[in-house]
Amino acid sequence: MRPKIKTAISPILILACCSTAIQAEASFVQWTPQIPSSLSPFQNSPQQLAAFTGSSIAIFAHPAQSISLPTMKYGQRISGKYYSAAVVVPASSKNVARLLQNYANYAGLFPTLKQAKVLEQQGGVSTVQYSIHIPTPIPVLNFRESITMQHQIEGSSISSLVLDAPVPYGSGKLEWFELSPNQTLITVTQWGDLNKPKGFLFSKILNAVPEAKLGIPAGTSGFLLEALQRRFKSSAAEPAMTALPAVKLSEELLLRVAQISQKSQEPVSFILPAQKIQYANNTEIMRFSTSYQYYAQQPEQLQRWLAPPAFQQLFPNQIKSFKIKQINQRQLDADYRISVGLGVISIPFDFKMRFDSPNALQNQFHATGGDLKLVRGAMRLMPFKQGSLLNITSAVKIDDSAPFLLRAMRSMPYHEMLPAVGGNTVFALKIRQKAG
Repeated sequence: MRPKIKTAISPILILACCSTAIQAEASFVQWTPQIPSSLSPFQNSPQQLAAFTGSSIAIFAHPAQSISLPTMKYGQRISGKYYSAAVVVPASSKNVARLLQNYANYAGLFPTLKQAKVLEQQGGVSTVQYSIHIPTPIPVLNFRESITMQHQIEGSSISSLVLDAPVPYGSGKLEWFELSPNQTLITVTQWGDLNKPKGFLFSKILNAVPEAKLGIPAGTSGFLLEALQRRFKSSAAEPAMTALPAVKLSEELLLRVAQISQKSQEPVSFILPAQKIQYANNTEIMRFSTSYQYYAQQPEQLQRWLAPPAFQQLFPNQIKSFKIKQINQRQLDADYRISVGLGVISIPFDFKMRFDSPNALQNQFHATGGDLKLVRGAMRLMPFKQGSLLNITSAVKIDDSAPFLLRAMRSMPYHEMLPAVGGNTVFALKIRQKAG
């Protein structure tokens, strides 16, 4: 009897094991990622992208593509652009891989991420739930959301699929490439559908300030890689050699920048290392970003958008009024009254700026007072091939004397860095919208 019982039980055990395996496999979303590599504009060469990035965080977009994810309705496709960013860190690729593959410790890696819980894991595939909390002195602006993602490790990359989040559809990929035994290139490539946001606060803000959608991809990329480089690199500021730092690009790199921007129709940006800038009797630590946008039009056709009176045409919902006072042939003062409505609250503030324009194709600007006193930058239009290239460099920092509502924004992570790269991106893309 015993052999017969054993013979009868064996198929049942096999079926039970198979059933368990099928159920475990079925709990993950079957997905073959179609995410472009960050290396694709660089002949798939990590060394080329590392040279392009230098000591900065480089951010750029890929050409628009038709995106289909398994979380979408059957047959649904959305036209979108993946954004990539890159940074070089002084660490071995093994240490980078160990850090990125440890999802549970992301809570100590990325600011605002309070908890990371691995819900399920099988081989290289994991489902992870992240709890995000951004407290502010203004209770109505407190942000608290839960995000669930599926991660897949494939070689030196982790592909991620959004399962549940305020952004309903999204995917991304982290990649790392060894440059030398103690130097690694880290890149992130991501896309999210911002047209149908969920969550009360997030949807309110995006519906109230649709321009924010233009700057979020670059800001998100900068946020992720700033967190990673701070884990491996010192964030100590170096004294600035000039009043307005900038990336010095060779002719070859400038051509690469223009080609990437022309193909994607989006800016290419560099977030520079922290620098000490002299302000009167004080020294301020500032984070400059410099961005390049290619346009098909000639510089003379676009120069009107660099004139301070034209800014209200670019941002009619935010700039309520302005006054211009001509100082001399080159300089003028502009006083902008601005109100940023966030759906649940409006933040009013005054911008007082001085512009120095040696000609109609370029200017430098800095704050002369108002509610944001630490603002500095420059804009320049250059002829390039059959069109033109706009270069915007800026830094924005909220000081201790700013009004309460503005100071509340310092609760946001990297508040001294993200407004500049986001602002550069939005400004460049608003000009593209107006220029056609």
